This record gives sequence, structure tokens and C-alpha cells, in this order.
Amino acid sequence: MHSSSRQCVVPSARVPAGFTLIELLVVIVIVTILAALLVPALTKAKEQGRSSVCRNNMRQIALAMTLYADDNGDYLPWPGDVDRNWQPDWVFGGQPNVDANNPDLWKNPGFGFHAESGSIFSHATGLPRILPHRDSYAGTFRVYRCPSTGPLGEALRVNFSMNEELDPTTDLTRAFPEGVKIANVISPMQKILLVNEDPVTMRNASFKPQGTALSGHFLVHDGRVNVGFIDAHLEAMKDRKVRDIQTAAQQRLFFDPYYRR
Repeated sequence: MHSSSRQCVVPSARVPAGFTLIELLVVIVIVTILAALLVPALTKAKEQGRSSVCRNNMRQIALAMTLYADDNGDYLPWPGDVDRNWQPDWVFGGQPNVDANNPDLWKNPGFGFHAESGSIFSHATGLPRILPHRDSYAGTFRVYRCPSTGPLGEALRVNFSMNEELDPTTDLTRAFPEGVKIANVISPMQKILLVNEDPVTMRNASFKPQGTALSGHFLVHDGRVNVGFIDAHLEAMKDRKVRDIQTAAQQRLFFDPYYRR
């Protein structure tokens, strides 16, 4: 009698199949599409954050100018000019006839602006004003900066310009040698105080309508720039509007402190 042996058959483990070439290509295409959708959104969100920092800094500068006025008979600080460095000028320094796009010049401490010697410095930072002015000092203070202005903006150290028509040496305000009183400004909610100017055109820290700024671009914040008004509110203006308000038809409405429509 033959004994029969029972054979136990163990099923083989099933090896999962890998991705086919077509499936891999589909995944790559999907990832690429998602990246194309997400990157612009992330970039825009990041720029919105920088614009918010810029607005906050401008708001603090505007407040510092108001505090300065409170201590000086309601007179605003002066916009100043390239290296004029008069006591009421809101910042010192500047560069008249240099190629601002030359990075070799940016390393010179004399390049750019000196916020620490300006008239509002202690009001803006809580630190003592540094006088006499020294070109060798190149301190950087965040409240004067716009984080979207790149390496040139960083080298300038000040990224905002004050409305030049608020200076007592201009034709509009020459009759008031001490400057412009906030109480005397007509429609302060419409009169410009500060502009987030293109660093390429900043020879001084005053904004002259139809001046060198017209050769620049007002695009640093996703096609807009921040603009501050004498009543302390801020707006994000498109490039086209910043140019329009400098035309003969609108210039006095936005820049002349004593103009009434």
C-alpha cells in the first residue's frame, strides 16, 4: 500500500506593480500644473506681506512728522534737497549726479540718505538725533525702509520721499519761511505727504511732481506703490494714477497744501 503524501501549496506573494511610464508622466504634468498655479499665488501673498510692512513703516513716519509738528508750533518738517542738510530737513544726504545703478557706489557710506541726522529721527525711533551729520555713519533703521525696493533700496537706507511742495523754499510756500502748518493745509485727506518712490530716481528724499520720479516706475508692490497723506491715511496707488496726479490738471490738487478746488 502506497502512502500518499499531501502537498501543501503556498500561494506566492503578489508583488505590486510599479508605475507605468504613462502614469509617471501624468503625475509630473499634474505637479507642474499645481506648481504653476501655486507659485504666483505664493509670490503675491509674499509681496502683500512686504507691502503691509511698508505701509506700517510709512504710517510710523507720518506719525513722527505729526509729533515733530506738535513740538514745533504745528509746522511740518522740511522735505529738503540733495545734501542740503538744514536743521528742519526730515533726512540728510542724497546723491545729485551719480549712477544709482552702479553697485560699486553702494558700498560707500556717503551714498544714500542719513535718517539719523534728520529732524524727525527721535520721533520715529525713540533714539537721539545724531548731529553733526557724518557721511561715514551709515546706520540703517527699518522704519525708513520698504522691503520691496531691493539692493539699491537697501543701500539708500531711506525709501520714502516727502512732498516737495511742503518745503518753504518752493514757489508755492515761499511766503511762509517757517514751513507749512498742518492746520493751514486745505483738504489734508487729499494732499500727499509721502510717496514710496522708485529707488532708481531718488536723488533726494523729496518728491517733486513732474521731476525725476517720472522716469521711474511705481510698481514695487505688485503694480502699485504706497502713498501717505497729510491726514495720516495711506493708499496703494497704481502706476498710472501716480503719473496722472502729477499732470498740470491734477498736480496742485494733490501736492499744493494751500490749493482749494
